[in-house]
Amino acid sequence: MSKLLGGLGVVALLALSALAVPAQAQTATGVKKVHQTPFYDATKEVTLEGTVENVLRNPSRGMLPGGHVILATGSGTVDAHVGPFAFKGYRPLSVATGDRVSVVGVMKNIHGNEVFLVRTVKVGDDEFTIRNKHGLALVSMNPAIANAKTDKTTGGAR
Repeated sequence: MSKLLGGLGVVALLALSALAVPAQAQTATGVKKVHQTPFYDATKEVTLEGTVENVLRNPSRGMLPGGHVILATGSGTVDAHVGPFAFKGYRPLSVATGDRVSVVGVMKNIHGNEVFLVRTVKVGDDEFTIRNKHGLALVSMNPAIANAKTDKTTGGAR
């Protein structure tokens, strides 16, 4: 008889614990996650025009990693961040001190410093795409790979 009562006690304990799990899960689903503002908000893009004062392939301490182009604009000096890949790859950004440029991007305050996150740079008739519309830095690919992915006439991979 004591074995029967002991067995019933274990079954009752398991049944109660099984019922308790869904009750906890129901309360946890009521928690809402906070939606954070995206790092790069394309709706806040602006175009700046200016003259290149300096090109920094290796930034100074305290600056964002990656390349920077320091621009003299009508409203002052702007630190235009072009990211880690702009000066590398198949078609690197070609810009020099004294060049007139037009940049499209978003101004951000990062660690107390105003930085212009560049999406595109126009130097003369050449336009360089640095970031996609979500602000992610693009890697310049080998031309053979790029052509194979986009060549529709030869049926290359897409």
